[in-house]
Amino acid sequence: MTLTAVKPQIKFITAQDLMIKLIQEPVYLVDVREPDEYNFGHISTAILKPSSQFKPEEWLGKNNIILYCRSGKRSHDIAKKLIDLGISNITELQGGIVAWQKANFPLAK
Repeated sequence: MTLTAVKPQIKFITAQDLMIKLIQEPVYLVDVREPDEYNFGHISTAILKPSSQFKPEEWLGKNNIILYCRSGKRSHDIAKKLIDLGISNITELQGGIVAWQKANFPLAK
């Protein structure tokens, strides 16, 4: 019998569930949009790490990472890079900041 490693899967979280999670536990909430987008409005506890400058290796050893961008494309690309490095606890905000705004949750500036 041969054992094969199972590649971790990216998890997704709704805006509503993210709001609850932010209240209940510490997370690394990472906004991978560019600075002008972040300055226009972001989730209040988010750390800005633009996808154009993102260094996946900086996140080795970190847990409970939640990524978001405008709609999900850039955050998904970053999530795949983190998983390729062996970081397994990666979650994406489904629908990005657009979904957050549609849920009428506040933005910080």
